[in-house]
Amino acid sequence: MSGIAPPVPLTTGMPDPATIAKQKDAYSKMLEQQLRQGVTVLDAQVKHQKDYLIAQADQQKKQFTMQIEMEVKQQEMALQQQYAEQSMALQQQAAQQKAALEQQAMQLTMEYQQKKAEEDMQRQQFEMEKQQNEMQARMQAEMQKLGVSMPAFQQQGSATAPAFGAGGLGGAQFGSFGAPAASGTTYVYGPNGELIPKDA
Repeated sequence: MSGIAPPVPLTTGMPDPATIAKQKDAYSKMLEQQLRQGVTVLDAQVKHQKDYLIAQADQQKKQFTMQIEMEVKQQEMALQQQYAEQSMALQQQAAQQKAALEQQAMQLTMEYQQKKAEEDMQRQQFEMEKQQNEMQARMQAEMQKLGVSMPAFQQQGSATAPAFGAGGLGGAQFGSFGAPAASGTTYVYGPNGELIPKDA
């Protein structure tokens, strides 16, 4: 027998290239699977965080909107109260002015009615004096035609009718004036105020 020992195999216990390739493929697939799982979990986390942020933003928007609406309502109520107060003040002012206007109109109407009554009284007094003066002038003219003297009337603010006899104007005889009348002739006033002889 020879004293030379055979070489020790160096590849003992080592995987061969086929085994390495197989293990490589298995690990590669496992890594890809882990990567996909990690990406899926990360996507889920990101989505959850985004959803949380969106929900929180929506909640804040709602709270902000409610706060704004509440402030607007308060301002509207304040404006409505201010409007009511100003409207009431305007109505009171208008009522006071209307009452003052009514009082002034009533006072002016009363003053006008008083002045109108005085004016009517003065006009009536004037018409009476005018009629008396006209009657006196006609009587004077008629008596002058007949040659009968007529006593002067006294006028103090209004004409004073002469004091004829008890027979009045309708049947007065001119002898009652103290002036000589025509013998047996009586004069009376006609329908137009003229003197006409009346049969005895």
